[in-house]
Amino acid sequence: MVIEKHTLAAAAFLITSTLAAQSSSLTPVEQAQAFATCAGRFSAVATRQNAEHDPGFEVSRRMEHSFEALLEATLPFAADAGVDPTEARHWRVAGWKEMAHRMRMQQSAADLSHADRAARDMNRRLTTCRRMIL
Repeated sequence: MVIEKHTLAAAAFLITSTLAAQSSSLTPVEQAQAFATCAGRFSAVATRQNAEHDPGFEVSRRMEHSFEALLEATLPFAADAGVDPTEARHWRVAGWKEMAHRMRMQQSAADLSHADRAARDMNRRLTTCRRMIL
């Protein structure tokens, strides 16, 4: 487990370095916020999928863990920039809430166009996250 953690941290460093090189406007704080938000998003989706016995659960849970590892690797740099490390929990919860809200809208929408819009928005946000690491 220790080796896996160090491997993930090394991968996170390489990924965040690449992201920073591609977009000089991405600060360590923005990276940490993005990783925490995505971890929360995938956590919400995995929770729903697990409750519905959806086979996609494992993939979503792995994505959540990958973003948690990236967050762990970038959080010290965000802390050096003045961010309280506990702020990551708030970012993660915000990601969870936004997905939970969209899933609720998708399930309880009075018409199909609202449900479809919620599903598209949810998929767009997850795709944005996936593109960060895939």
